[in-house]
Amino acid sequence: MTDGAPADRLRVALVLNRFEGGPARAALTAALALDAGAYDHTVVTGGPGALDEWAAESGVEVVRAEGTRALADVLDAGSYDVVHTHDGTAGRLAAVRAGVPRLVHTWYSPPAPSPAERRAARHTDVFLAVGTRTAARALRLGLAAPERLRAIWPAVELPKQAGTRTRARRTLGLPLGAQVVGGIGAARGARRSDVFARAIARLPTNVHGVWADIDGGPRLPGRMSRRLTEHLGGDRLLWLGHRDEIADLLPGFDVLAMIGRHEGVPYTAVEAAAAGVPLVGTVAPSGPDIIRAGETGLLTAPGDPGQLADAIAFILDNPGEARRMSRAALTRVADRCDPRSLSVTLDEVYRISSAHLDCT
Repeated sequence: MTDGAPADRLRVALVLNRFEGGPARAALTAALALDAGAYDHTVVTGGPGALDEWAAESGVEVVRAEGTRALADVLDAGSYDVVHTHDGTAGRLAAVRAGVPRLVHTWYSPPAPSPAERRAARHTDVFLAVGTRTAARALRLGLAAPERLRAIWPAVELPKQAGTRTRARRTLGLPLGAQVVGGIGAARGARRSDVFARAIARLPTNVHGVWADIDGGPRLPGRMSRRLTEHLGGDRLLWLGHRDEIADLLPGFDVLAMIGRHEGVPYTAVEAAAAGVPLVGTVAPSGPDIIRAGETGLLTAPGDPGQLADAIAFILDNPGEARRMSRAALTRVADRCDPRSLSVTLDEVYRISSAHLDCT
């Protein structure tokens, strides 16, 4: 909480396991879109702080707390009106222990029906779900009642001016004439970089694949991906490890492949649409939220490198169609992901919370 804040400002704690990556950026972006005269935000996190500098420049305090007990102590000492958690269950369980007046949680990917999730859900007053399929799964599992759930898009501050292709290619160390397919996410796990690598291997030799991780520290690709990298001579698959400046790299891509299994509406996919990068994605879980097949991009079956390669090839071989779809994608996300749009929802949810009203 900022020292000297007026008493009538609503005190909101944004609780995140890690203060980096898409969810953290979306959380802070939405918070900063709210009326600074009406809200006083504090970020409470126990993990890495790649966004600390941005928070400091924006006048948002960042407090470190690891573990449920430490979180509960921080939340209790802060006397917050609202605690808004953005990942996992630890923050919600800590908020319950601290006896906070109102608890809001955002699911950025479809929730799992774990005992901890069910327990935390029982104490959560309002849920925000990024992506319609994320919301649908929460309802299907009985984790949230319809009247306490809102489907949302991530808040993304679209750049006023995109970076240049030349600068991005220089950063990537790739020639301007190469065709480049981008992939974003963990090199192992939910986003299936092996499927990405196998798709690149099916494409012509002038097509390069670039994978950047925004979810944590440096990671190595999976065994299958490493084998394919070696098979292709090591120059057609580039594993960047952790990168914070994804928006600076996007203009260097000819297409972005969204092949995750679990994320809602990926933050980077919205940035890609703003940068004019065509999108290819899977049907699971919320690819269709941003990609309408043939209109704003192309959809493929999850886990199928052949379909992914075919979709990428179509984009690369048909630049006119690719431009048409990328323009349509930008139109689709521009209003929906405008931070001011989400701030209206947050203001309503938080203000109902402050009045201790039932959100039905």
